[in-house]
Amino acid sequence: MVGGSNPLTPISSQDEFVNHLVNTFLAMLYERRDHSGTTEFMLGPLQIGTPTASQKWVDEFLGSRRQGLADRTFEDYRDILYVFVGTDLTPKAINAWLASLKAKNAKLNHYEVVKVFCTWLHRSGKIKSNPASLVDKPKTKKTILPAITPEELDTLLLSTENVRDKCILNLLYDSGVRLGELVGIKDTNFDWEKRIVIVDGKTGPRKAPFTEDTGTMLQLWFTAHKTFEVNAYGVQSMLRRLREKTGIRCNAHAFRRGFANAQFRKGLSTKVVMKLGGWTDIKTVDKYSREFSQEDALEQYNTR
Repeated sequence: MVGGSNPLTPISSQDEFVNHLVNTFLAMLYERRDHSGTTEFMLGPLQIGTPTASQKWVDEFLGSRRQGLADRTFEDYRDILYVFVGTDLTPKAINAWLASLKAKNAKLNHYEVVKVFCTWLHRSGKIKSNPASLVDKPKTKKTILPAITPEELDTLLLSTENVRDKCILNLLYDSGVRLGELVGIKDTNFDWEKRIVIVDGKTGPRKAPFTEDTGTMLQLWFTAHKTFEVNAYGVQSMLRRLREKTGIRCNAHAFRRGFANAQFRKGLSTKVVMKLGGWTDIKTVDKYSREFSQEDALEQYNTR
């Protein structure tokens, strides 16, 4: 118990354990000198108060994740958890925080990051139990992401004025290369006879195919240039302008999905498409096949 004229002075108690516990807690509270902001302490296995996501804990967590973590993943952790700071680490509070987000399907990503953070807190002994284990995964709407069709590619090409941009559009669609892989291509990466280009991305070097018509256009450009002479931002800006001009939802990944669907229409298996596009998880390729309709399947069957 706590009593006397000074609320920080404990009085005698028959229970020595409780008295010692209170004394320890009050000493910690006094040393911090931020009484109003103190919500939780761990005293051995005992948790006092409600834990709150603090900036200190978030920074410690991010520091523990730096080794071997992709820059984009690290930035996602940082951006989400900095917003999460100040939230009580209880299932009810986490659910309320998720409900307050206007991120729609991105709520799932926020949930996954918070779950990893809470698991780390629990395993590090900073909190007694993991509140995220009692938080339900947010429901997401099943949406079909844009995938460039042959007809859309033709429209985009007609709206493109220079050879380089036409080469980029054709190669994106023919090979399914990632944006980072595309901008790293050099003239020495091509095998014109086999119609392949060696690209180097997050899955390592691989051979990406392209068609004869695209090869003719690429040779026209690379005869006078060693690279595409554009960075990732430049390609994104070009695609943004084309979207505004044509109304077609196009970004580098829309071409990658279009590549996958084009191969399905040719009758290639999911496993073959996975190898051609440099995917490491066949489930990802299965997601891209959502644009492959029953009519497409019937047409493929009838042409055999």
